[in-house]
Amino acid sequence: MHDMSSISLPRLLYVSSVPVESSYHGSALIYRLLQEYPPELLCVVESSLYVSQPSRRLPGVRYEVLPAGIERLCRTRFARLYSSFLFLRAGSWWRKLGKLVRRFKPDAVLTVAHAGLWLTAAAYARHHKLPLHLICHDEVTNTVMRVPALTTQHVERLFAGVYRSAASRLCVSPYMREDYRGRFGMDAEVLYPSRAATVPVFDEPPAHLASLPQGLRVAFAGTINSGSHAGLLQEMARCLEPLGGKLLLYGPIQPEAACSAGILRDNVELRGLLPSNELIKALRDEADVLYVPMSFAPEDRLAMKTNFPSKLTDYTAAGLPILIQGPSDSSAVRWARENEGVAVVVDESAKLSNCLQKLLQEPGWRLQLARQALQVGARYFGAAAAKSAFIGALANHG
Repeated sequence: MHDMSSISLPRLLYVSSVPVESSYHGSALIYRLLQEYPPELLCVVESSLYVSQPSRRLPGVRYEVLPAGIERLCRTRFARLYSSFLFLRAGSWWRKLGKLVRRFKPDAVLTVAHAGLWLTAAAYARHHKLPLHLICHDEVTNTVMRVPALTTQHVERLFAGVYRSAASRLCVSPYMREDYRGRFGMDAEVLYPSRAATVPVFDEPPAHLASLPQGLRVAFAGTINSGSHAGLLQEMARCLEPLGGKLLLYGPIQPEAACSAGILRDNVELRGLLPSNELIKALRDEADVLYVPMSFAPEDRLAMKTNFPSKLTDYTAAGLPILIQGPSDSSAVRWARENEGVAVVVDESAKLSNCLQKLLQEPGWRLQLARQALQVGARYFGAAAAKSAFIGALANHG
């Protein structure tokens, strides 16, 4: 087990399109990893297209913004073409990055393979002969293939070069590690998403799981990533209606977006974005089942196989039954089947409505699922395990 106080840490330069803030998804993962890093040894450089909110930043840490495009152009009809141009230019921005951090004088570079700034980070590390530490949280081709001028082969070729040359590689799941080893010929360490160090700890599920007179309340925490995810949320809301159930949506989902996605129904409630610890408490108080949708769309299949839903960190901490809906080869479904009893799985062979009916009618099953989620989640997603893997990568490949 590695401890930040027991080893000599490098002056670390973080450069990525993923903001470092206490919010959700990859941003929360990076925030938690760096939360105890000595502020004087850390400099965070974010893209001007994805800037963190000051109130959510790491206290005492230097934050800089690298000009990486004009944000309003990303909201026009030329957005895809413009994004393609920015991605292809990202590798040449290492000089202006150097000017931005000249006084910091880093010993190592950390980046996340998302959008395009990982190319900037890799180029800077290469020209300054610094070790590059690469975190892979999302399938890389899925984060940049929404632009027309790029091909999967071109993105993979660029990424393969960075992946192979990195001093350390950290993949969000063993399924991504396995896939990337086959595609790029190099191994990696597994870095599951982690809980916050201050996460509330519960020994038992909430008492209300024993009886559900108000009907089944299913909660989803996160964002709507695609039309397929929106379709799964629509299906959940429809299946809950005849059971008198509700779908509760937590996250930065605005009413206009929910309406355009077709998920605003009479039994759907928007609860807004909450900090992690508040979210866990709200889920325990207000929900009966926690929902993880994994897209069935062919174009999302690779991402579903390799990515790992970071919401499972907070879901398992809440101590409620978890329902995962997705393809049999998706990471969340595979994880659930490898940890028997941690979640209800609805794949191509199961019906969502039947599972919801059973969850409503069988309190013993609900409690059994909730207890298993608490136990398995503590084993996989503890803050100490993630930080040990991260600090180990810095220490062993400095």
